Amino acid sequence: MQQKQAHHALLIYCQMIPSIRLCGHCQLTHLAQEGQLEYRAVQEARLHPSDLNWADVVLLGRLDSWYAERLVRRLHAAGKYLIYIIDDDLLNIPQGISSAVHYGQKEVRTHIFSLIAMSDAVLSPSPRLLMKYATQGRRAMLIEEPAIDPVPYKPHALDKPVKIGFAGSIDRTGDIESLLGEVLRRLKCIYRERIQLEFFGAVPSFAQEVEAKCIPYQNAYDAYRQTLNSLDWDVGLAPMPETPFHACKHYNKFIEYAAAGIMGIFSATEPYTQLQAMGVPAILCRNSVEAWFDALEYYVEHPQKRETLRRRCSETACTQFSITRVANGLMKELEVVPLISGGQRVTKVWAVQAGKYGHAVLDKWRVYGMRLPLVAARKLTEKLRSEVR
Repeated sequence: MQQKQAHHALLIYCQMIPSIRLCGHCQLTHLAQEGQLEYRAVQEARLHPSDLNWADVVLLGRLDSWYAERLVRRLHAAGKYLIYIIDDDLLNIPQGISSAVHYGQKEVRTHIFSLIAMSDAVLSPSPRLLMKYATQGRRAMLIEEPAIDPVPYKPHALDKPVKIGFAGSIDRTGDIESLLGEVLRRLKCIYRERIQLEFFGAVPSFAQEVEAKCIPYQNAYDAYRQTLNSLDWDVGLAPMPETPFHACKHYNKFIEYAAAGIMGIFSATEPYTQLQAMGVPAILCRNSVEAWFDALEYYVEHPQKRETLRRRCSETACTQFSITRVANGLMKELEVVPLISGGQRVTKVWAVQAGKYGHAVLDKWRVYGMRLPLVAARKLTEKLRSEVR
């Protein structure tokens, strides 16, 4: 019996940030290891025409550049099945978030609109984002993010201080200060040595006041996960403002905490309200000082309840959010994608080569600035002299 042909899936990305890794790369890598498809992940500046002609499904990992738009036009004309990956509402990032400067540029926004318009499907972990961008006939592909290397449940000693922490980037500093500042001050004032507060990444202005331990953020996701797993927290905090932008986010903080054996307390706002319908062990509370204080007080005072939730969270990470289950969910989405064989070849690859060299020049420009032409001339002179000798 002839073996069924598998998809050739190509992921094009600018940087392998957690958004790309968790929203496609991990799942596709697992599916390739299981023999369900063939897969390549290539940084856009390192693409070769053979990569483009090999693929029949091309995933666009948050691409937003002039170069990416020209490249995708070639792929679109060649009949490749294009899937745009988006896990944040990139076109509506509020001021105060560091990435707002980049995504607020008119050119960047134009490129993103164009790339989505050329795509056959939009892939996202957010149902809200799919409702916004998987329109005009584009297929909506809902993806779940996996629990990466979840740690087995390990009971904590009930007579030790309760470790309460927050893990997240510096962009989240304002959320901690506005939603949890008064809560954590009051909690520390009452429980003193019975609790230990820690901040991994974002450091609020009141950290010293509550005697919190501050751990530097890890940009590399493997290092971030290893550090989080090693912190041995009892309770993880996940405050979230109630805004249209934040509602389009994913509840990945639950997955990260659960994979590290941490029970979480979450704002009762989107996207965390989705967890309630899923039946996972997440504690939701209103964004008020009293609600947050009452929730934290309860789990400080009831260690057995806390341990039960920690165990259930670990079990959920290993089952409901396992890489096998999550990857199989993506495979079901890809099974409906038509298998394209013998399609039009991508022969006009000037954009690929120009992009490659353009990125190289930009990298050099960052190093040498206005001196770049002089540096290039000197190197050429040195090369000519060596050839003459």
